[in-house]
Amino acid sequence: MILRLLRFVRGFLVLKLRGRNCERFLNLCANRGIATWQLSVGETGEVLVCIYLSDFYRLRPLLRKTKVKLRIEKRAGLPFLVQRYRKRVVFVSILAVMMVCVAFLSTRIWRIEVLGNSSLGDETILEYLKQEGITYGIGRDAIDNDGLELALRQDFEQVIWASVYEKGTKLVVRIQEKLASQKETLVSQNPCTDLVAKRDATIYSIVTRSGTPLVKAEDTVKAGDILVCGRQEIIDDNGEISEYYYQSADADILGISTISYEDEIPLKRVETKASGAYHDRYFFRFLDYRITTPKLYAAFDCSETIEETNQLCLPGSFYLPVYVGRIREKEQLQCVENVSMEQAKKDALSHFSRFLTNLEENGVRIIDKNVMIEKEKENYHIYGRLKICEDITQRVPTEVLEAPAPKENKEE
Repeated sequence: MILRLLRFVRGFLVLKLRGRNCERFLNLCANRGIATWQLSVGETGEVLVCIYLSDFYRLRPLLRKTKVKLRIEKRAGLPFLVQRYRKRVVFVSILAVMMVCVAFLSTRIWRIEVLGNSSLGDETILEYLKQEGITYGIGRDAIDNDGLELALRQDFEQVIWASVYEKGTKLVVRIQEKLASQKETLVSQNPCTDLVAKRDATIYSIVTRSGTPLVKAEDTVKAGDILVCGRQEIIDDNGEISEYYYQSADADILGISTISYEDEIPLKRVETKASGAYHDRYFFRFLDYRITTPKLYAAFDCSETIEETNQLCLPGSFYLPVYVGRIREKEQLQCVENVSMEQAKKDALSHFSRFLTNLEENGVRIIDKNVMIEKEKENYHIYGRLKICEDITQRVPTEVLEAPAPKENKEE
């Protein structure tokens, strides 16, 4: 590779030799230090050989001595390229500057891609990388991949595996998250906790795995009452408390409670529809510099703007800080409609169905429901109450008590 670059910079010629003494001519060239390469013999006896441009004028005495004739078949290299474009200095200069810029930009990171994340959003990871000093335009050599992988695992509890690597001018952050239930997470955060009621309810069933249960089925509890205590009393031979043992309470407790439901639907609503008319504008952005085509049209009274951006990418994941895009402004027509009672009932039923579906997805069983709708001055008022059966527990830290002082036995 280096030798080919050297030949291109110095310039070389492809010569065709004819005569009886071609072999003697090549030997004389070797004796005088004239470099030759890519020697080949044609079907009619001509010899093709390559030499440097600077050695061409040293061939005259050798040609005269051996009576060999030559013809230049090809000229190649930087000297001939400069000669060809000597009248196009501006073009060559711009081309050279572009090559230097591309070579410089190839040493930087212009795109960051996050893969494998589910609970952690892309914005969270990108903000964390920004705090670590990794932003668009940072040098590839300035990124400590191993250190960043370790930091991701240490600073994010959900991340159990991370891989950071460069692909072209793109930095790829691939992570794997730990899938743990909410209960396991709470237990790990609070090793000594009680289970308390999160709302007023009647106990439907209770299954205790650890801790001391303080309620039983069909008991009525209020919000904040302790259902299962994580503190257990150790009783001595005299029937007195000698010490306390602490653990995390764990139980499945279902309770029947009543919750309220309320919703409102306005008597009038604004409907927005697309008219089909739109205007397009285009922009070009390099780094933080942006050029946008001007508005050559009258603005819509109401519109929706959609912006599409594409980053310039060369083969091999070679992203550049060059962006082109389109700004499309769509006209929206607004009209005010009166909502009838039938339509209000239909919308209220749709909202109520979504509310029930959300409850059922969270493990809540609906026992009974009673919802009504009334027309008021400015809206339709929907209200009612639902009787549900759900897990009514929530965790709170266990109150730590001092162990009773041991009593001395007095001899009578």
